[in-house]
Amino acid sequence: MIRAEFPTLEVAQWVEAWRHTRGLTYDFLRALPYAVMNFSPHPEFGTLARQIRHAADIESAYVAAIHSGKMDFAGQPRRRALEQSKENLEGYMRHVDEELVAALRGLTPEQLARSIDWGTAKLTLLQHLMRLLQHETLHPQSWKDTWRLT
Repeated sequence: MIRAEFPTLEVAQWVEAWRHTRGLTYDFLRALPYAVMNFSPHPEFGTLARQIRHAADIESAYVAAIHSGKMDFAGQPRRRALEQSKENLEGYMRHVDEELVAALRGLTPEQLARSIDWGTAKLTLLQHLMRLLQHETLHPQSWKDTWRLT
C-alpha cells in the first residue's frame, strides 16, 4: 500500500488491516453454499446471509459517522433484498468498502482531529475505526491459513 494514498501512516496501516480482515469475510461468503445462507445457529442470531448484510450495513454507518462526526446505527436502512444472493451481498460489501476507502483518502485535517460522538463516548477516528475492525468476525479457511490453525 502506498502511504501517500492516505493522510496519515496510521490510517494507511488501518486500511491494510481492514483489507485483510474484510478479505476473510469475502472468503467466508464464497465458501458458503447458498443453500446454507438461510441457516441460523440460534433463534436470536440472524441467518448467515443477514449477518453478512448486517456487517456491510454497519460499515456504512461507520462511513457516515466519519463524514458527520456522529455515530448513528438507526439511520441505516436494512437492505434485506440483498440477502437473496451471494452476488448481491458481495457487490454491496464491495460498494461500501469503496465508500470507506474514499472517505479515508479524503479525510480533512478537521476530520482527523475531531472526535466521533458515540452518544456515551467520544472516540478518536482511530478508535472508531478499530471498533469497525473488531465488528468483522465471521471467517472460514482463511483463518486456518492466516494463523496456521489445524
